[in-house]
Amino acid sequence: MLRNKAFVKIFSSGLQALAVQVLGSVFFYLISVYLSKDSFGAISWMNALSIFITTILGFGLEQVVVRRIAASGRSDWAAAAFLFHSVTAFFTALLVLLLLSTWGNDSVYKILPWFFVAQGLLFIGIPLKQYLNAKEKFTPYGIIAIITNSARIAAAVWLMKTNRLEVNTIVTVMICTAVAELLALLIYIISKTQFSFKVRFQAYKKLLKEASAQYISVIFDMSLSRMDWLLLGFMASKAVLADYSFAYRAYELSRLPMLIIAPVILPRLARFMAGKMNAEFEERVNSFNRVELFLAMLITLILNILWTPLVGLITGGKYGATNATEFLILSACIPLQFFINLLWSVSFGAKKYKTVSTITVSCAIANIALNLVAIPLLGGVGSALAFLATNLLQAILYYRLVNKRVMAIGLSSFAFFMLTALAAWFVTGLLNIHFMLRLLLAIAFYIVVALLSKQINKKHIEHSKQFLAR
Repeated sequence: MLRNKAFVKIFSSGLQALAVQVLGSVFFYLISVYLSKDSFGAISWMNALSIFITTILGFGLEQVVVRRIAASGRSDWAAAAFLFHSVTAFFTALLVLLLLSTWGNDSVYKILPWFFVAQGLLFIGIPLKQYLNAKEKFTPYGIIAIITNSARIAAAVWLMKTNRLEVNTIVTVMICTAVAELLALLIYIISKTQFSFKVRFQAYKKLLKEASAQYISVIFDMSLSRMDWLLLGFMASKAVLADYSFAYRAYELSRLPMLIIAPVILPRLARFMAGKMNAEFEERVNSFNRVELFLAMLITLILNILWTPLVGLITGGKYGATNATEFLILSACIPLQFFINLLWSVSFGAKKYKTVSTITVSCAIANIALNLVAIPLLGGVGSALAFLATNLLQAILYYRLVNKRVMAIGLSSFAFFMLTALAAWFVTGLLNIHFMLRLLLAIAFYIVVALLSKQINKKHIEHSKQFLAR
């Protein structure tokens, strides 16, 4: 029974991650191979800036709304308030961008408002999506997003075959699919749920007040994942940004298991931490952390063995060897991101908003400072090193917060799995064999060592299932 519950939640959450991350990455892979590096770099920059703007507009409401609705059945009004906020903010920002685009002659800034429209329409749909996520109804949006993202890929393929794939047609496709996604989500919400669009303005003010405590945190958290793109766009060539953004999208895709799990564990932690902690729950959280880290290190090992030969093959040599160093450094952040996500979820569920905000702001400022120093010296490699250093700092600070003020989280498994993965990488790298055979040997070495040392066992897996199923 526990196994079935856990599987259903993970599978339904996985539909969303599949649509957004996997299909989204396929779309950008197609345009990266077809377009020049300069054009792809420009698209990556405008898309990153548009996402950054919508994050600013969100005012930190996204996580607060999920926590409120998940923790109490009487807080559904929060989603309606967030929807009102999103619509108002979108049209205000669009008007400003359109006015600004008339002042300059740079074609990038003239197209920027339309990239913002594509991201802004998705931003409007976030309150509806989060309403469903808080109710642990992941499947509806997952199906909608799979259909619209598949349509986006189909449109890109058709444009490639007809030699019409360019920046203008790409943004047109993005806008059309965003409109379709928003309309489908609205239709489902209206016809299948008890969602009320009535906005209680006094309650909305209280929601803004609650979110304001972590608003700066949300902005700076976003800067951790996109500020490097923005700074590279200003301080380096579009070709350098293209190499870096390609490697970064692959890194983002590698976090797919974490993105599947994250919407499942946050509502569960929010509900449990509204009550009283106990030793049994802590044991389950620690087992879940151990299993996650085992998988995260394995993913990092696999991707680094495959990167240069496989990516070079599927991109015709355009990417792969050219950005292998960037990817190697970024991929080292994969286990850190799994670890940070769990620690952040525990901290957020325990309402440690102020400390979470302090950590996020401190790390984001450090990231910006490191990028400003490293990009002129090392370009994309410097940006990747800055990102790795920032992730390490963030993991240390969250670990201190959780262990001192919430619960004890073990750290020994992180060190063990990291050293085992490094040993598998170096030992198999000494062999002069085909990369696929090296991959199989490395996986076998890593798993056998983990099992023989009992760092991962059946008990850990069962406790993880119990944590996810409750």
